Amino acid sequence: MAQYSALRCVSGIWQNNEKPLISNGLRFVVTCLLAAALWVLFHLARHSFATSVCLSNGVPIETVSSMLGHKDIKTTQVYAKITKEKLSKDVEKLSQQINNIEEFTFGNVCNDNTNTINGRV
Repeated sequence: MAQYSALRCVSGIWQNNEKPLISNGLRFVVTCLLAAALWVLFHLARHSFATSVCLSNGVPIETVSSMLGHKDIKTTQVYAKITKEKLSKDVEKLSQQINNIEEFTFGNVCNDNTNTINGRV
């Protein structure tokens, strides 16, 4: 009956006398690699959110900086990589604004000259 004593059972739980499948050193290395992979994954997700979701869709960099919890805007400027899509959208927007200004300015000049000529005739 000694082999079934409760004391021996508790002792076996407290002391793991069985041979481990992997050594403690290897377990430590695997744990560190997993922690590093999770850290990289977390920051990759933050970077993707900042560039793909926010900055590419026209969210101001000041707002992105606040959402990411950065105290200095220079930290957020690391995320501000210019993509070809963003560049083409910005150039198109600038072109439309210039065309609107030209239409407003030259449209008023033409209308004034037309009225003057019509008034004289």
